[in-house]
Amino acid sequence: MITLFLVLTMLLVLTQRTVTRQGITVAEEALLTVVAPVQGVFQRFTSSVEGLRTSIKGYQFLAAENRRLQDELAATLALEARLTELRHENNRLRQMLNFEARSEHELIAAEVIARDSSSWFQTISINKGSLHGVEQNLAVVTSEGLIGSILAVSPVSSQVLLLTDNRRAVSAMVQRSREPGMVGVVEADADLPGYLRMINLPRDANIQPGDTIISSGLGGIYPQGLVLGYVLEMVEEELGLLRFALLRPAANFNRLEEVFVVVPSAVPAQGGEGVF
Repeated sequence: MITLFLVLTMLLVLTQRTVTRQGITVAEEALLTVVAPVQGVFQRFTSSVEGLRTSIKGYQFLAAENRRLQDELAATLALEARLTELRHENNRLRQMLNFEARSEHELIAAEVIARDSSSWFQTISINKGSLHGVEQNLAVVTSEGLIGSILAVSPVSSQVLLLTDNRRAVSAMVQRSREPGMVGVVEADADLPGYLRMINLPRDANIQPGDTIISSGLGGIYPQGLVLGYVLEMVEEELGLLRFALLRPAANFNRLEEVFVVVPSAVPAQGGEGVF
């Protein structure tokens, strides 16, 4: 430290003397030759410190800018997700309005508020009940097709038993042929959860893959003409005397959000379809 002090003092003296006269002595030249490298080191050190301070400020600015951009990106993604959900909801509501306008039945619109926790495919709860005109055994549909019927009713909510429940069966026929004597029963397929089957079909039944299966109206619970599903394939029964049709349900039971309760125009007669 003492040596550094002496060197700096000599530099100051030399600087003052060169101001008052021209030229330098041999001793001063020798001293400058020794001191110049030290002076360069100090200058480079000062420049490095200044550069480091500038770099730190630049890093802090970039870090703050990065956080700001991340916040803006998160807000943009959240807004985009919300807009996508609103578009989907708007499409569903448009389909519901179109379906309601085309329907020949009185409909009660409802929202799905819960699913049966014990099984994905058995029951759902809706936010309409007896105060809204809902009654037990009324059919429940979407714009795609029939999904089930009212199982239990409370004043402000109801439970819907879905077609994919093993306790549910619907009298049905082929929309294409509409043969009066060609009526079968649609029920849940026990081997393929989420699918349906149309049973009790004679071997010569006029039914083929791609056919649309609709409710026959027999039994009094379900009005005629509600779409149940679409034939995927015909399967032989074990004894070979009868066949059944494997159906893909018309409605997507995994995405039930808004539904309609069908209010019949006449009091339904008691019949052979419904809950077993």
